[in-house]
Amino acid sequence: MNLLNGITFSIGYNMIMPFVGIFAIKLGANNYEVSLINSLPALMALIGILPATIFINKAKNVFKFAYILEYITRSFYLLVALVPFMSKFRPEAVVLFVGLLNLPAIVAGMCWQSFMSDLIPEEFRGKVFADRNIWTGVLGTAAVFITGILLDRIKFPYGYQIMFFIAFLFGILDAYYYSKFHYVSHKKEASASILDSLKTMMQSKKFIYFSLASFIFTFTWMMAWPIFTIYKVDDLHANNMWMSISTIVGSVGSILTYKWWANLADRKGNGIALSISTLLIAIIPALWAKVTSLFVGAVIDFFGGMATAGYTMLSLNWLLELLPDHKEKMNYIAIYTIVTQFAAFLSPIAGTWFYEVVGYEAFMYITTVLRVLSSLLLFAVALYKTEKSVLNKGGV
Repeated sequence: MNLLNGITFSIGYNMIMPFVGIFAIKLGANNYEVSLINSLPALMALIGILPATIFINKAKNVFKFAYILEYITRSFYLLVALVPFMSKFRPEAVVLFVGLLNLPAIVAGMCWQSFMSDLIPEEFRGKVFADRNIWTGVLGTAAVFITGILLDRIKFPYGYQIMFFIAFLFGILDAYYYSKFHYVSHKKEASASILDSLKTMMQSKKFIYFSLASFIFTFTWMMAWPIFTIYKVDDLHANNMWMSISTIVGSVGSILTYKWWANLADRKGNGIALSISTLLIAIIPALWAKVTSLFVGAVIDFFGGMATAGYTMLSLNWLLELLPDHKEKMNYIAIYTIVTQFAAFLSPIAGTWFYEVVGYEAFMYITTVLRVLSSLLLFAVALYKTEKSVLNKGGV
């Protein structure tokens, strides 16, 4: 069920999310509205995480709560499909719905992380997640390719509406398979409050350093995201087919390297392997600085997919490795998520502002320097050794 859930999620997600930016631009979105497509979902997450965590800690059936949220999340795909029927505020509606869908999605994702840490022993996680990512990558790539072709052949906005509606149907299947996980709820312990967990966390220095370094890297990583979309569409004149090619080549790069990253993590540890991936991600903006051809951009996107595969898979593995094996696990996930989502909210807006101040090439080179520095922080965290006495207390 975990694999079927991943496959249906990937197909639905890849039929809508790679095309939301160009859809919003066609509806009249400006640069800042495009940046909000990246940042507003993070703001929604920040608003919802603490109340949701408190509720989860008190809920009798967290699993049921999680898969209901998954159904709600995928329903927003349908709302985005209906936006062209509105007479005004259409780009604003796209931004709003994409932002709002992340509120239930981030909480369902936190629950999923907790379930996976219970269901899959640490020694098997690398292989399990690598296999899942390969299958979801292959079928997600096929979904992007077919969607991109059809969007350029079907009159606007009908093609988008049809594809987004089909994405909604796959989203409902994704939620259904989520609900069929063979997860047995454990007898609930008395849950600690977030404040109590913060006090306990002071003993978990490596988790704190990991969270802070993740904040900095997420900020430097995501500040360029809206700029790539804006540059491809406005300067390189990418159509839906080229946007799908960008996603496809990145996915192929990821698929080809998931196993390699898993093997590297087994040999060197999640921390070192993840840090290597962030260093590779760091040079991508510099490679894009002088690009004037979508074909060259696609080659760089292929390399980006190879590098990003390590980060997306190993950041989860490293987080699960650092979680305490006690009742505060969900609080730790919540705090880490708040930290990274805060960076994800600020970064695209700050990046768009900075891009408009310094220009495209300077922005790309400066972003590369900032990413390299943040990558070095993650290397430092990976090399940091914890005291045995701290581990015995439940810290990490």
